[in-house]
Amino acid sequence: MLFDVIYGWRKWQEQRGFWGLLIISLCMFCCLIGLVVNLFWLLSSDRPQWVNNQAPMLTIAKKDLSGNIQPTAGYNIDLLKKIAGVEAVTSIAVQSGSITLGLKELPRVTIGFYSQNTIEMLGLAAPFSSQNLNAKAAIVSNQFWQQHLKSSLKESSLYYQDRSILIKGVAPQAMKRLGDIDIDIWLPESYLELGIPEMFADNPQLFLKTKGNRYGFALLSQGVDIELLQDAYMVLRQQTPWPDNGFADKHYSPWLIAGVELNPNGRDILYRQASILLLLLLGFGFIIFSGIVSAYSQQGITRQAEMRLKLALGGSRRGLMAQLFRESFPALLLVGFLSPLLGIVVIHYVGNIGVYQDYFVEGVRFNIWLWLVAILCSLLLFICCALLPLTGSINKLFSRGKQGHMSKIQQGIKQLVLVIQLAVITSVMLVSLSLMYHELQKYSSVFIAKDITSFKPKVDGRLSVMLTSEQLEGDWDVAGVPIALSSAPFTQLGAPSLKYQSQTGVGLEKPINGLYVSHNFLSLLGIPALSEGKLAENKVIVNQAMALQLAAEQGINDWRAVKGIALKVSGFYYEKHVQVAGIVSDSPHFGIANEPKPIIYLSLKDQNPLLASRIAPVFYSKSGNSGITSSRLNDWASMLSPKLSYDSGKSLVQLIEDTDPAGKLLFITSTFMALLIIFLVIFTLYNKFSYAVKSEQMKWAVMLAVGGSKRALMGRMVWTNLLLTTTSILFTLVIFALLDSYSQSLINVSLFQALIWAICIILMLLFIVVITLWAARAILKQNISVLLRG
Repeated sequence: MLFDVIYGWRKWQEQRGFWGLLIISLCMFCCLIGLVVNLFWLLSSDRPQWVNNQAPMLTIAKKDLSGNIQPTAGYNIDLLKKIAGVEAVTSIAVQSGSITLGLKELPRVTIGFYSQNTIEMLGLAAPFSSQNLNAKAAIVSNQFWQQHLKSSLKESSLYYQDRSILIKGVAPQAMKRLGDIDIDIWLPESYLELGIPEMFADNPQLFLKTKGNRYGFALLSQGVDIELLQDAYMVLRQQTPWPDNGFADKHYSPWLIAGVELNPNGRDILYRQASILLLLLLGFGFIIFSGIVSAYSQQGITRQAEMRLKLALGGSRRGLMAQLFRESFPALLLVGFLSPLLGIVVIHYVGNIGVYQDYFVEGVRFNIWLWLVAILCSLLLFICCALLPLTGSINKLFSRGKQGHMSKIQQGIKQLVLVIQLAVITSVMLVSLSLMYHELQKYSSVFIAKDITSFKPKVDGRLSVMLTSEQLEGDWDVAGVPIALSSAPFTQLGAPSLKYQSQTGVGLEKPINGLYVSHNFLSLLGIPALSEGKLAENKVIVNQAMALQLAAEQGINDWRAVKGIALKVSGFYYEKHVQVAGIVSDSPHFGIANEPKPIIYLSLKDQNPLLASRIAPVFYSKSGNSGITSSRLNDWASMLSPKLSYDSGKSLVQLIEDTDPAGKLLFITSTFMALLIIFLVIFTLYNKFSYAVKSEQMKWAVMLAVGGSKRALMGRMVWTNLLLTTTSILFTLVIFALLDSYSQSLINVSLFQALIWAICIILMLLFIVVITLWAARAILKQNISVLLRG
C-alpha cells in the first residue's frame, strides 16, 4: 500500500501543482454542490417549521402594486369557504399596539392574534394550547423575552388596552417572523375587540372583518388545483359586494399561494439563486472532471509501456487496477477531509447573509445525509474520471517501440473536449457579464444627488409634532446646510394610503402612493424635472409613471399634457382637491430592482390633519457635516418630545442600493464562480497545450531542423485553437438561442445583448491566443538538439 502511494506520488512529479489545483477545486466543488443540494431540499417544503400539519393548505393574501405580499381582510378570507375543495379557513391578525411592562411603556409592539382554529389547523406547538388560549394569556417571542424580561415567566404580566395579561410562555424561534414582520407578542383573538372604535360599536364585526390586517390559511381537500381555485376565487370576489361603511378595499389583487408561505418573493429569490449557482457549479464541475480526465489521460499515454511490460511479465489487470486505485487513495482521503472543513466555512458564511437570514428565520439548516451523498457521488465520479483513462494503457500487447504519442482518435476526442470546455467558459462569462451589466444599469438609473444624507426618526412613544412654515416651505437650514423633509423614508413608502380620481368624475377611484414633502424636496435631492412646475399648497407633482397612467385614463395622447389636470385625493376621513403642477422622473422609491410605480408628491401643508402631528418627518441634507447636522436635529427633536430622536444619518444613494441585496448576492455569486472557472481553465488549458506541444516535439524538432520557423509553428497552433474557439462560440450561440426564454424567466436578464457578446468574443479570442503562445513558448524556446532528444 505505502509503496503504491509513494510510487503514484512520484509519477506526478512534473504535474504536482496542477494535480493539487484539481484536488482543491474538487474539494470546493464537493462542498458547494452539497450546499446547493441542501438549499433545494430546504426550499422543497411548502411550509415553515412552526406549521406541524402536513395536510394540503394554501395562504390567502393580497399582492400590492410592487408585487409584494400584503395582509387581507377577514371578509375576503371567509369568502373562500364557499368554494368547493376548501374544508376550513383560519387567519392570524397582525397589528401594532402599545403595551405596558412594569413601569415601562412600549408604544410600538407588533402583536399577532390567533384563535383555537389557528392552533388546530396549523398544528402550533407549545406554549400555544387551548388552556393558554382560554386563560387569555400572552406568549412572547424569544427576542422580546431576552430584551425586556430576562427572568422567570411565572409572575410576569403586561398591560394591553388597560387589561392585565399573564405571560405564559415563549414562542418557538421559528415563529419570530410572519412574512417580513417580526412578531413581539402573541395574544388570543378575543383581544382584538378591545381596540374597536366607538363609531363601530354597533357593528364590531364590520370593523374586524373589513380591516386588512390578516393573513389567511385554508385547509384543502386532496387534489385541488390552485390555479382553478384562484380563478373561482376571483369570480366570487367580483360577484360579492363589499360591506358598506367598513374599511375600503385597497383594490389589490387577491393572491392564493400554495402551502403556508408568507414570503413568496423571498422564496423565489432564493430558488433563483440556487438554480443559477447550480448551473455555474455544473460548468465548474465539468471543467474539473474534464481536467482530471485530461491529466490522467496524459499519464496513461506516458505509462503505456510500463503497463504492458507488467502484463507481459505476468501481472493481472485486476492487480493493476487495484494498484492504480491505491495510487489515487491520498487524493480521495484529501477530498474527504478538506470538503467538510470548507463546508463548515461556507455554511457559516451563508448563514450570515441577510437574504438567507430574512427567509430562514430559524437558521440555515442542512441535512448531513444529503451532504454525505453529494460528497460520495463526487468521489465516485472522480474515481471514474481518474481510472478510466488509465485502463486504456492496460493491454496484453507488448511492444518495445517508443510510446507516448496520441492516436488520431485521442486527438479528436481532445479537440472535442476542448470545444466543450471553451463553450462552458464562454457561457459562464456571458452570464456573469450580463448580470454585471444589468446591475450597472440599475445603479446608473438612480438620479439622486450623490451627497444627500437621510436622517430617519426614532420614536419611543406618542408624539405631537408641530412643523414651522419655514420647514414646510423648504426655507429651513441647519448649520448653514439646507434641509428637506418628507412624511416617510424615501424607500419605505409602504402600502398606498391614498386614492385619487379626476374631478371630472372620469374613471374609478384608484389607490396611489403619496409622499408629503417640503417644497424644496425635489430640487434638493436632484430629481430631474420633465415638465417644470412648483410644488405648493393644493398643487402636486407627479412622476412619469403617474403621468402615463393619467394620460391613459383621460385619453390624452401626450403624457406631458396631464400638467394642469385637477384631481381629488382622499384618504382616511380626508379629501383634498389639487392640481398637477409638474412632472418629474421616476425615482426608485420601491427599490432599485423594481419597476417604477405611480407616485404623487404633495405639500406637507396638505397632510391629513388627523395624522400630521403624529408623524415625525424624515430629514435630508446636502453635503455638510452629517455629525453636526444630526446633533442639531436631535436638539430640535428634544424640544418637541423626549421620545423623539434621529439617527446619525446615512447616504440616500446607499440606502437605495441596499434595497436589492438579492441582486448583489447574485452578482457576487456569479462573479466568484466565474473567476474560479476562469482560473481553473487557464491552468487546465495551459497544461493541455503544453502536453500537446511536448508530445509532438520530435516532429516539431525535425521541422525546425529542415528549415521551419518557430513563428510559423506557433502561428499554426494558434490558428487551430482559434478555429476551435470560434466553433465553441457558435455552439454557445445556438444553445443560448434555444434556452433564451428559459434563461430570462430564471435570472430575469436578457443574454442576447450585442455589447456583451462582442466583449465576450474578444476576451475569449485574446484569452486563447495568450494561453496558446504561453504554452508553446515554454517548449519551443529550447534548442533543436534538446527537442530531438525528447
